[in-house]
Formats: sequence, C-alpha cells, structure tokens
Amino acid sequence: MRAATSIGIASCTVYVLPIAQCFFPAIGHLTRSPPSYATTPPMQSSKPNELFESPGWEAIKRELDQVPVFSIANAEGQPIKYRIEKSDASFDVPLFYTHVSDALTELEKTKENTSLSGMDISPYPLGGIFEMWARDTAVIVPNKKSIIHAGAPPNAVAMGQQVPLFACMEIAQENESGQPVLPLFLELDDANDAVTQAVSLDGGKREDFELVCLNLSEAVSLLANAKEEHTAFHIIPPASSLKHIRDYLSG
Repeated sequence: MRAATSIGIASCTVYVLPIAQCFFPAIGHLTRSPPSYATTPPMQSSKPNELFESPGWEAIKRELDQVPVFSIANAEGQPIKYRIEKSDASFDVPLFYTHVSDALTELEKTKENTSLSGMDISPYPLGGIFEMWARDTAVIVPNKKSIIHAGAPPNAVAMGQQVPLFACMEIAQENESGQPVLPLFLELDDANDAVTQAVSLDGGKREDFELVCLNLSEAVSLLANAKEEHTAFHIIPPASSLKHIRDYLSG
C-alpha cells in the first residue's frame, strides 16, 4: 500500500465490469429483521451542487474525510479507471472500496488482467470521494458481507449498491458542547463489539440495544439538514482497514 497525495485519476482503462442492480436499504431494526430493499438506480444523486455549495458541506466533508476508502492506483499513486457497463451505456470511472480486504482482492484480479506495473492500493479520504460519487465520476463499492447484513439478497453484487451503515441509538455519547454524537459503523461486527462493550460498562440487557441500518447517502442528507441541537454522526471505519493503515505506517 502507498500513501495517497492527491486524487488525480489515471487515464488508462483496465477492464470492463458490469454494474449490478442496486438494492436500497431502508432504516430498520437489524436485531429484529433485515430492512426492506427497493431497487434504485446506482450512483443516483439529487441536485448534488445544492449540497456541495451549501455552508454546511465543509463540516460534513471534514467528518467524512476521517474515513479512508481504498482504490487500485498506478505507480504514480493515481486511481486507475475501470470501464463500467450499465444497461446500454458504458463509462470509465475509478473504484473506491470501503473495506481494505476488497481492495486487496481487486488488486490481485487487476494484476491478472493488465500489464500495468507498479500497481498498489492507496487510501483516500471519503469526503472527496463521496462528492465524486454524487457527481457520477466515481463508484464507491461496499463490502458484500455488509450489504447482506443490511438486507440485500445473498446473490447481490456489491458494485452499484448503497453503502450501509450500522448504528445503535443507545450508545450515542455527548461531545464537548453537550451535543449527542451517534457512531455509525461501516462494519456490523464493529457495531456489535461496541454494543457489547457498552453493555459491559453501563449495564443493561443486550436485547435492549437495537441495531439499525441506514446508508451513507441518508446519513449525509440527515447531517446536511440537521439542526444544531440534533444528534450528530461519527462514521467509524472498519477496524481491519485502520489496522492495515497502522501496519503500513509502522513499517
């Protein structure tokens, strides 16, 4: 893995990938039943300029930028593009993975399908990548296990899906200004671990701590429209991704 210094995009196209039918998770209680899914076009954005030109976007972007996503990069550290086929159209975009394990798997596949040398995975801040995704100039690929945990069918393909986030309202904590902050986990196992820790520290019954699911677009929309006194969010990257970065930095 190499450290990313910019988000310049490599002009080469590696190979063709079909984009999947998208299953959109509604908010629901995972401890009771998976949330229902409804089909929606992938990479669908609703007037993205209104969000990205709003006064609150920079604060949201700073929060998202604390979360790394991973892309296959060339020797110069630029994400390489893949040709995506959707219906009768095709377009060339970089792919950014929410989980480092998926990026590593894709790296090996890409090496088998191209003669490009010096490829590796690189982390990039989610804020800028989310903006690219909303403008249809990038694809954010969630982890397949996570979308299944969120209610997608077992045969669902991860590419083209919304990014699921897992939360437990009972473990929100106040920040320095007294505003409640709710952690949103990209990995269900990490959310369960946080709930288990909260129960062990604060007491109570595990069954009273319900996990719910929403997606990344919903979370950003809620942040953009939230009043100051309302609950804020803090997105928690997968523990495995953070460990990979720590191991890389420590040599």
